[in-house]
Amino acid sequence: MHPHPSNPSSFKYRQPGDRLLRFTGTVSDQEMFRPNSRNKDHDNDPVVMVLMNGNTSNLSVGRLNNIRAFIREYFGGQVGDMSKEVCVLPRNSKSDPFSRRGDSGSVVIDGMGRVRGIGTRGDGAADVSDCTYVTSINFLIKRLADFKIKANIFPLPANL
Repeated sequence: MHPHPSNPSSFKYRQPGDRLLRFTGTVSDQEMFRPNSRNKDHDNDPVVMVLMNGNTSNLSVGRLNNIRAFIREYFGGQVGDMSKEVCVLPRNSKSDPFSRRGDSGSVVIDGMGRVRGIGTRGDGAADVSDCTYVTSINFLIKRLADFKIKANIFPLPANL
């Protein structure tokens, strides 16, 4: 989970009895869009290592960095809200893409189990140039609240 030898690992996995990594919260937008400059990838760029269990790609590890896209939604010809999305690149140049067609909607978490966002789309001409865009979970929660929907991203299992 740490692509640069000088980085400390942020991955703190303690194996519970069922071997599942627990979601433990979310991160602020400030932290989402500004990776800690102490954590570097193999190119010496700021990075956060993230995980996703996609419908198509299964478990993958990637590098969430400071590459951003701004997406503006239009409704009925009117300008809507703008989402800021960040790019997740493959773990390294020898890794498979972080996501594949069919993974949209998968939760992206960091090594501490905090929800970073939802994978929305991929881009790139080839597997080695893959970029997966992730929309901040905070942006999504706020958008749902605009429509009077209270998001419960940590639901408890129903009693059987």
